[in-house]
Amino acid sequence: MKKWNADSIPDLSNKTAIVTGGNAGLGYQISLELARKNAKIVIACRAQEKGLEAIKRIEKKLGRKIDFEVIRLDLTDINSIRQFANEFGRKNNQLDILVNNAGVVSLKERLVTNDGIEMHLATNHLGHFALTGLLLPQIKKAHDARVVTMSSGGYLFATLDFNDMNWEKRAYDRTKCYGASKLANLLFMVELDRQFKKHRYSAISVGSHPGLSATKGQKNRAEGLFYKTMAQSVEVGALPALMGATAKNIEGTTYFGPRWFIRGYPKPSKMKDVVFDKELAKKLWDFSVEKTGIDYVF
Repeated sequence: MKKWNADSIPDLSNKTAIVTGGNAGLGYQISLELARKNAKIVIACRAQEKGLEAIKRIEKKLGRKIDFEVIRLDLTDINSIRQFANEFGRKNNQLDILVNNAGVVSLKERLVTNDGIEMHLATNHLGHFALTGLLLPQIKKAHDARVVTMSSGGYLFATLDFNDMNWEKRAYDRTKCYGASKLANLLFMVELDRQFKKHRYSAISVGSHPGLSATKGQKNRAEGLFYKTMAQSVEVGALPALMGATAKNIEGTTYFGPRWFIRGYPKPSKMKDVVFDKELAKKLWDFSVEKTGIDYVF
């Protein structure tokens, strides 16, 4: 079987894609490869000038101008998320690809947002939950839209404690805290696909993880000889998300990752049973609606 790589991406002319954190790391690589195949790229990042710099790098790399927008987005600020969705909606009728990529990784110290929400949960899950919900009108209008939510192998070692989601009662553990946000990503990914099917959307929701990739976030938690030896390039680490966003004939709730878990070309991966726990997913969904104030209108 031929290895799926960036050359496998079909032509994406007339497709519009949003990549959160699309200015750096995996997000930049995802944006680059989608633009290479002629998609309109919307980079969502906190600093607009960094997004514009990324666009310049992409155009220089491709040797041509691309169709793009850069819209400011702070995933920890619900007003910023609303402003992003409103601006995108004013300029775009449909959304074909949403890559929920941006995130924070294993912060050494416990941090909270201005609203008092733990930073991993706020950025990695709640911000993307709110963003996706506000973009439903454009997702619905697209034919066979894809929502790709980035997770991590860190979810395997995590649980969700709804009595202490902000890690106020427990001693802060950055690995478990990060992992909990990645478990939330997968529970959301699966439940979103259930809702798409229930409400007869043509869209599907899938997940991905990059394995051990040479990004700044990974370096913050994986150092030493093992990391230097085993970490794969960002170009290969971006492939699972790109496969989820563009590969033909895939089904919702598919989870794409490296063939050898931490490295390798992408393939569908198995997930733990907890990811398919409908009761847990509903509890997380209700919690997310409460914390963001965004109730999905399908």
